[in-house]
Amino acid sequence: MLKLYSDAAVSTKDQLAGAGVIVVGDGLHEQLSYPLPQAIDNHLAELHAFLLAIKWVLSNQKANQYIQFYTDSQLVAQSLQKAFIKKSDYKPVFKEILNHLTLLTLYDVTWVPEKENKGADNLAKQALAKQRKSSK
Repeated sequence: MLKLYSDAAVSTKDQLAGAGVIVVGDGLHEQLSYPLPQAIDNHLAELHAFLLAIKWVLSNQKANQYIQFYTDSQLVAQSLQKAFIKKSDYKPVFKEILNHLTLLTLYDVTWVPEKENKGADNLAKQALAKQRKSSK
């Protein structure tokens, strides 16, 4: 079984966003930090972070394992539970998430409180800090 924790951080002031993903499994512990497209809101950033977690699973040939995804975004967890998202700005990335999830054998998505997702949160903030530094 693999556990993946995803989170996003957004600075509206700097118009920057970052994502963090933690991967935990048998003999595996990876911490990933990604810059995200500029000028996106927090919900969209959370969707992108979740998509990056799925893409990690697929690119590392782990799709046949049981995957447990954790997110502190209620929007992500609830939208995936319903397989529907209302806001049109979110639909393209949400559709991509749904398409990628069909490639996984068995998975579950669980909402966790922010305090249980600190590792991914710190990685998302690191991505923001790195972008700030490189933009100066």
